[in-house]
Amino acid sequence: MKILYHHRTRGEDAQGIHIQSLCDAFRELGHEVHMVAPLQRRAEASNTPVPARNEEGDGDARPTLKGVPIPFWFYELLSLAYNGPAFVLLLWAVLRHRPAFIYERYSLFSFSGRLVAWLTRRPLVLEVNAPLSLELQTHGDLVLRRLAQRIEDWLCRSATRTIVVTQAMADIFAARGVPRERLMVMPNGVDGARFNPQVDGRSVRERYVPADARVVGFVGWIRPWHGVDGLIHACAALTGVHPSLHLLIVGDGPAVPALQKLVADLGLAERVHFTGPVERDAIPTHIAALDIAVQPDVTDYASPIKLFEYLALGRAVVAPDKPNIREVVRHDYSALLFPPRDWGALAERVDALLADDAARVRLGRQAATLVEELGYTWQANARHVIASVCPADASARDTA
Repeated sequence: MKILYHHRTRGEDAQGIHIQSLCDAFRELGHEVHMVAPLQRRAEASNTPVPARNEEGDGDARPTLKGVPIPFWFYELLSLAYNGPAFVLLLWAVLRHRPAFIYERYSLFSFSGRLVAWLTRRPLVLEVNAPLSLELQTHGDLVLRRLAQRIEDWLCRSATRTIVVTQAMADIFAARGVPRERLMVMPNGVDGARFNPQVDGRSVRERYVPADARVVGFVGWIRPWHGVDGLIHACAALTGVHPSLHLLIVGDGPAVPALQKLVADLGLAERVHFTGPVERDAIPTHIAALDIAVQPDVTDYASPIKLFEYLALGRAVVAPDKPNIREVVRHDYSALLFPPRDWGALAERVDALLADDAARVRLGRQAATLVEELGYTWQANARHVIASVCPADASARDTA
């Protein structure tokens, strides 16, 4: 079947991973995907702004235009105006391709997909990765707050199916009056062909750390609220007990300069290694180079892609004990959890794993099994989407 995928992002950070991975999964299942992304195609011409945030709902709420920060009121007006050209492009794409349904990645103030779906009588699947009206009220300077929430709630209520990435997020929308039967909880996933325990990380280890090192690490786009500073402090507290401990920080981001200064101030330059930007294809080997993979912090409703990648590669995972994390992993079975932002407790969890090789290996093995057994893959997610909109088509494919 034909699927029309609409998004309004630059496709950076985890956003691009999610978009590309799900589209690839639809295609692997034999479906035809047509992309409508006016911003991505016409960024310079349209001047359409996007907040500098990632799809995991990490709280980054600073809108920019061509890389220059702009006030929120201006961003909001441009976002509303975006619906005009987007409506024309979407309508033309529907008339041209005749898709079975429209799949839209939710953006603040973006309602053109809903209008086109109604006008052309097409089902609309709305993917919501963060309750942006709430997030931007909390972390930004959202001006049209009531309008933003009303549009958001209307979209979630009126879409044929609204996909949210955690039960915690479903609870937020249900409390705001969105019928639970409209909501489908679908956590993020991973490409099992690229992220699996057979990936060899030795070449990365040889590049950065001594042969006898025990490597703790973080992989991802690095922003101040990701808690990587807490991870550095936790590891600093363990260097006297574990002389072979090294910390590998994989990726780039606005928090890196401050983190590098912190490392220098703590005298950890020989123990902490910053890789800088890493190509997407090299991410699996970098995660495989870790003995312990850490998710230092996460917003309360996010479904962090890096967590699934850590698990799929069979790493021993340490993560904050939050409801959205507990939806995926169980403490002392598929991960070790610590009280959120308690860096002393994080140090204790890392210490326990560094001191017990058998426990670390067991945790990693059970993590990889969890991904396989519960189907935390993009292809499984694509199947769920098809089944939710076109159950007859999904049943026919499963029978075949």
